[in-house]
Amino acid sequence: MTTPAGETTWQCTTVLEGHLGAVYDLAPDGADGLWSVGGDGCLVRWSRQDGQWNPMGEARAKADEALFCLHVLPDGTVVSGGASGGILSWRSGQVEFYPGHDGGTFVIDGPHSGGADGALRQWESGKTVAEAAARIRCVLHRAGAIWLGTHEGMVIRAGDRKTVRLNHGSLRALLDWPGKSAVGSAGADGRIRIWTVDEVGEWTEVLSVEAHKGTVYRLTSSPDGQWVASSSRDRSVAVWNAKDMSLQARLTRTGSEGHLRSVNALCWLDDRTLAAGGDDRRILIWERKDT
Repeated sequence: MTTPAGETTWQCTTVLEGHLGAVYDLAPDGADGLWSVGGDGCLVRWSRQDGQWNPMGEARAKADEALFCLHVLPDGTVVSGGASGGILSWRSGQVEFYPGHDGGTFVIDGPHSGGADGALRQWESGKTVAEAAARIRCVLHRAGAIWLGTHEGMVIRAGDRKTVRLNHGSLRALLDWPGKSAVGSAGADGRIRIWTVDEVGEWTEVLSVEAHKGTVYRLTSSPDGQWVASSSRDRSVAVWNAKDMSLQARLTRTGSEGHLRSVNALCWLDDRTLAAGGDDRRILIWERKDT
């Protein structure tokens, strides 16, 4: 773990193991839990009590395919998309399956899902909301518009299909930037780019940072809006100051800490705690310590 001269350090406090395949996505479950999905097709809940994690995750559902993405709805329903396109829904022990997308479901965004067929659908009804001529990798809701991030590095506005190139290669993450009227994008070129977007949908790049030495898979802000974290194929997690994009820490393997392979999944559990999951089948819990 490398920390630039400054204010904070990060420590890996817990390692959660149990998945039999790569961990592809994570989502918090209130203040006392964490959901994960992975290449083994398992939807797993991990619990903590009094700050201590139970090292034994509980598999709540199993699909006959890898599960790529995960979303927890306000009513507690957990929805996940699979490699062949199927969608798994779990709520209070009840599991249902929906058709999803031909070729794979890559993103669940509340009531919507997007996938390899370029369709944005209401996953429960199957109704198509918007279409793109490319695989949908991420979704952004902004100023009443829905923007679809694609495998070709484009964003496409649902409705009029206005198209803008943001990154070279696959666009894997879009983030409404905390504290600013701006949007962050990240993807296969390893860069985090920050954009302003005007009322007619024109995107203007204001900053570009070489964030990682490989594809950036996740870009997410802390609940208090102070930090933005990114995870990458280069086996690292980076923590950025949201105000000025200065690098606060790079969480990599040192001794027994850090991921051994690509870091695919990332989520904040609170303002001081990050969970990261990767191809090494592990979930690492990182905690920020003020110095």
